[in-house]
Amino acid sequence: MKKLNKKGMTVIEVVLTFALIMIIVASILSLIMNYRGKTQTNLTYLDLMTYKNTLTKEIQDDILKYGIADINHEGECTDPKNAGKFSSCSNIVFKTGVEKILAVSKIDIADRESVLNKYIRYGDTNHPIDDSLPPTIPSGRQPGEFQTVFVSDSDFLSVDSTILSDGTEIKIYSIDIQIEHIDFDQDFGIHIVATNNDILNSNSYTKEFAYTGDVQSFIVPVTGTYRIELWGSSGGDIGPYQGGLGGYTSGYIQLEEGQALYFYVGGEGSQTTTGGWNGGGNLNPGEELYGSSGGGSTDVRLVSGAWNSFDSLKSRIMVAGGGGGANYRNSTSATDLILYGSGNGGAGGCLNGDDSSCSGLSEQYQASNGYTSHNEYTVGSGGAQIHAGANRSYDASNTLLNSSTTNGFGISDLTLAQSGAGGGWYAGGNGTHGGAGGGSSYISGHDGCKAISQSSTADAITHTDNSEYMNFLFTNTLMIDGDGYKWTTEKTSERVSMPKNGVTNVDVGNDGNGFAKVTYLGI
Repeated sequence: MKKLNKKGMTVIEVVLTFALIMIIVASILSLIMNYRGKTQTNLTYLDLMTYKNTLTKEIQDDILKYGIADINHEGECTDPKNAGKFSSCSNIVFKTGVEKILAVSKIDIADRESVLNKYIRYGDTNHPIDDSLPPTIPSGRQPGEFQTVFVSDSDFLSVDSTILSDGTEIKIYSIDIQIEHIDFDQDFGIHIVATNNDILNSNSYTKEFAYTGDVQSFIVPVTGTYRIELWGSSGGDIGPYQGGLGGYTSGYIQLEEGQALYFYVGGEGSQTTTGGWNGGGNLNPGEELYGSSGGGSTDVRLVSGAWNSFDSLKSRIMVAGGGGGANYRNSTSATDLILYGSGNGGAGGCLNGDDSSCSGLSEQYQASNGYTSHNEYTVGSGGAQIHAGANRSYDASNTLLNSSTTNGFGISDLTLAQSGAGGGWYAGGNGTHGGAGGGSSYISGHDGCKAISQSSTADAITHTDNSEYMNFLFTNTLMIDGDGYKWTTEKTSERVSMPKNGVTNVDVGNDGNGFAKVTYLGI
């Protein structure tokens, strides 16, 4: 006869149940540890890329600003106070006479502090490299055995010369400081090619993409660091009211030779039923008398296809949001101007697209005037990171009646649109008797941006905190909305000048079609 415990279970059943519970617990713990490990690995990768690109930018900005006279091993590299500090040191002499050293700290693999305190020095500043060691080094082991980041300790400067076609002799300087991490294949070091010829230094490789209404491809010509800049397009104007201006995004990224990128440059909105290409909101037929369509976003993708193909849209690694269309009762009648709504479009945004504006709402909607068929109005809110902007309907006393979302991931819907939403990572909301919202922006690797899982479908979208495109994360990111505000994880109070591209009308925001630019920064 089976021996039962007080709960009516046999000893064997108790043991099996306990074993099953332990297996489940172990599995859950394993999943948690794997997730934590993956998250930590992603953060380490991003930290190293940020280190590489920040220091590279600082050096290259000086080279472009001051010009190279020479790079040698003299200057402070030979100063007695620096004896024994560096494994390799170069002295950069600028044409202004200023000199700055670029050096790698000397590492003794048997010295814990030396291994722990790795840095690259540029000028008077040491740039430390994070590399943790265990609290206690076991007996018989050396600190160097526990390194995860390895810095090149060989001479990183090489100098060559060449003769240009006009007979000018120039020197070419190659700086190659290798930094490797045990978990990755990439080199996170500083790699810069410069010359003592100002024209060659200032003409770093640049490829520009103006609006064409179609996808434009770019094949990476050489492995190295590139800066990608995008300008979203503006929404359409009507009467005295203006469409929202396009936003701006940029960042540094490491790209491999032969990699294909696809640029979709947005078209501006207008007083027509068709929205700006690449996501600008359309209008219902006949509504172009009272409103304008939305501006399309500008983006770069890893998968080509029609602009509204979901498989292509979810491969976007950077997006600059477009502005929403404006609204205006095109009439000289003061009565009509009171009875009908009007308003500016919302600016192309950053993490969120700007809401549309609607001037003098309390004065423009008076139900007591008896025009009851048009005593409601709808304005669009800005697109966000995980959802589109809303269509917000109000009554004549400006009380919110309802708020609904019809636009989607990169696509604007024309439902009830009298003013078209701006395109973006997510589109803005539409407007009726009021302006439409601007689209949101996105940068892969930018803190606060919500990536999309690549297993997502058009009907089932899953968002993630970290991009699944680990080889396509940007650093040195910059976001500016169409109203000129800089964004970090949220909108700041800092207004900055949007970079001009020499083609479109850029003032506070981008007015007109979108634009894109790729600049090669170094090997």
